[in-house]
Amino acid sequence: MPLIKLNSQKYLHFEEFGQGIPIIFIHPPGMGNKVFYYQHALSKHLRVILPDLSGHGESNPSEQGVSIPYYANEILDFMDALNLKKAVLCGYSAGCLIAQHLAICHPNRIELLILSGAYPLVKDFSGQLLHNLGIYMVQNHLNLLIKIISKSHTKDKNVRKTLAVHMKKADKNVWSQYYFQSLQYSCLDQLHHLTMPTLFMYGGEGDWTKHYLNYYKKICKHAEFFLFTNENHQLPTKKWNSFNEIITGFVLTKSNL
Repeated sequence: MPLIKLNSQKYLHFEEFGQGIPIIFIHPPGMGNKVFYYQHALSKHLRVILPDLSGHGESNPSEQGVSIPYYANEILDFMDALNLKKAVLCGYSAGCLIAQHLAICHPNRIELLILSGAYPLVKDFSGQLLHNLGIYMVQNHLNLLIKIISKSHTKDKNVRKTLAVHMKKADKNVWSQYYFQSLQYSCLDQLHHLTMPTLFMYGGEGDWTKHYLNYYKKICKHAEFFLFTNENHQLPTKKWNSFNEIITGFVLTKSNL
């Protein structure tokens, strides 16, 4: 599993599978790249690239406090290190904030944008509660939080174990900061800059991000939207087969790479 050098002191761990159009997956707080375990199957059609953000998994600890712009710049440096002039980005949950920031600030580097459970800011009670509860649990009941997250993402006990082992490698302070910075961030006033082909996916039942879909529909009129009925927020693991099929179709028909 390779490490790639971003600067004199910083290395990122990543996994890579397949060839063709490069697609980079961006994970939410704490989880690392193992949350995209089921996206390995996309390597039949695409070049799947799965980094651990700094302070997560096998990557180096962050040399400073993290933020959404910090991680967006990290992904940009990661692309440079891989000699990728352009790539498809796929963010999941809070990872969507990083993907959106990068697409807004550096649209020339993003071929396509795919967002699962996206939100441009956290202004609803449920979202604020989940983020604040995450911060508290990381600092006070980490093992319980890891168990809850891994169990909520899959019924497969082996995959649960893989997720849990990887989450235990995350830096607690970085994990908390990622939650906190997600609460503070907003790109609502900049969504009109998302001009590249964009795909949004949401769960239809119990997905706390679903109501943000209306924000995007009003502003990103060129985008495509897909709602998974009778499913929750954890689409990359719980509906991975359909999730992967939709991504494959979108990328192969929209990309010019």
